[in-house]
Amino acid sequence: MAFISTHIPHPPWSAFLACLAILATRPALADLLDPATCSAGVPHGSLPASRRPERLLPACPLPVDEDSAFDTGAWAPWKRRPYCVEPADDGGGGGPPGPQFCLYTFEPFRGGASRGLSVITTPALAASMVDALDDAVVPPKLRDHPSSPLLAEEGQGQGQGRGGPAYVIQDVPKRGKGLVARRPIRKWDVVLVDYPAMITHMDVFAAVDDESRADLLEQAVRQLPKPQRDEIFSLARNTGGEPIEDILKTNIFGVELGLEIPHSGLFPIGSRMNHNCNPNVFWRYSVRTLGVEVIAMRDIEVGEEITQSYVPLGLSYKDRKQGLKNWNFTCTCSLCASSKSQRAASDKRRERLLDIYHELNDGATGKANITESTVRELAQEMESLIHEEKLEAQQLVYYGVVARAYMRVGELVGARKYVELCEDLWVRYAGDDLDYLAGMHQLRHELTEREKKAAISGT
Repeated sequence: MAFISTHIPHPPWSAFLACLAILATRPALADLLDPATCSAGVPHGSLPASRRPERLLPACPLPVDEDSAFDTGAWAPWKRRPYCVEPADDGGGGGPPGPQFCLYTFEPFRGGASRGLSVITTPALAASMVDALDDAVVPPKLRDHPSSPLLAEEGQGQGQGRGGPAYVIQDVPKRGKGLVARRPIRKWDVVLVDYPAMITHMDVFAAVDDESRADLLEQAVRQLPKPQRDEIFSLARNTGGEPIEDILKTNIFGVELGLEIPHSGLFPIGSRMNHNCNPNVFWRYSVRTLGVEVIAMRDIEVGEEITQSYVPLGLSYKDRKQGLKNWNFTCTCSLCASSKSQRAASDKRRERLLDIYHELNDGATGKANITESTVRELAQEMESLIHEEKLEAQQLVYYGVVARAYMRVGELVGARKYVELCEDLWVRYAGDDLDYLAGMHQLRHELTEREKKAAISGT
């Protein structure tokens, strides 16, 4: 499992970001750490309620590193004093060296004494994420999901009376361990809720020398509870090199901390999902809870393997094969195992989808002339190709650009149709993440403004 890089069209977990051009404005990191915004003196929210004072401000303390922890003797809420390393150099650019990277470990995290979290990041980013460590930030629907470790901690392992998680971890022929459905899963069901055992700043892999990086990663795992250590060392290794780095590069998700700063997240259960170029699930990550939800993109039957795509959806056979070299295996899914002529026909349809996207986008932005009939024809062709290629997860991207193209030519009935389709899928893919609420409404705002102008002009 690894980070799914972006591509036009975008992968399903972040496709909603591409539907609208604007994202919600997030507070600057300096604001997150400003005493006027955060209460550095308030104990962390994960304390038992009986020991937790009433608070009006989120608890995000000032950054702490190895030196400051030594000077003050305090590094709460982290369990151990931070361990920090400096970047190897300035990257050869002659500029100032980059920030130091520090290891922070917190436990218990999302599930009692057997679960913790090790984070390797900058001191400022570690401070910005402290409030997310609190179990109270997890919404009830995720806390009470049958697969949730928080539910298991409360002794309710059956979960919603549904007999536990919808999957089992078992051997899959020629694919190692995998997740297999143990009961029917319907489209849009939450299949799995998982939380990271490790989060690592992506720059660590390039900016820290090999010996220091290996030491940092080894200590990050060593500081976790033994059940988690055993779980991590049982994961697949495909890239070679130092064992822990190999495990991370083979199994990580792409996540973010702070202001969309790229990190890798190691999710012990989610990492068991194998690849398929026509996956049946997508996943979404929340910086507020540090958790991932794995969502069914279609109905999944009992005994069917639960799979996601390691590479962006919509790629040609050649590009998929190239992208999967990072995991040192050749895909044998039904799409890749089809005949040469069938793969060529599929590649042609996917190339045409990209052409349609760019043609609609150029028309919507005024880079090229486009007519109402052309928009209608391209939208119909797009729907047909998406269905034929089983790329329904990409509809969100296309619906947004069709809506804007219709607005451009003044066909507001068609625009409204695709705005509503886009909004419905936006909620499906984005979930309840309030960070993107403003972006979700931007397309609707554009349509409303055009409808007002049309009403005034009488057109």
